[in-house]
This record gives sequence, C-alpha cells and structure tokens, in this order.
Amino acid sequence: MEYTILTADTNDELVKKVNEMFNQGWETEGGVAISSDGKFHQAMILFDDISDEFASGEEL
Repeated sequence: MEYTILTADTNDELVKKVNEMFNQGWETEGGVAISSDGKFHQAMILFDDISDEFASGEEL
C-alpha cells in the first residue's frame, strides 16, 4: 500500500487533483483538512492488491 497527502490552494484545485488520483486507482482516506494557512489537504491511499484492503477483515 502507498500513502500520500495532496495539498492545494483552493477547493477546486484539490478536487481536480483528487479526481486525477482516482483515475490512477487511488482512494481517499478520511476527510478534507484545511490548515490555518487556508490550504486544503486530502490523504490518499493506493493498494498494491485489492485484497490488501480486506486482509485483516477490517476497512483501513
């Protein structure tokens, strides 16, 4: 599994970045965070194998 955090200056920019990552197989992890400087952040995960998500019987 891979993990990354997207950062953007605007909501629209973050939506565009998230949609691009979706097209590459990434999934969101948790909700959007807005830092004190007004930047938008979204955690993303990419499973090496779809069975990774269910290996423990719990959603990550």
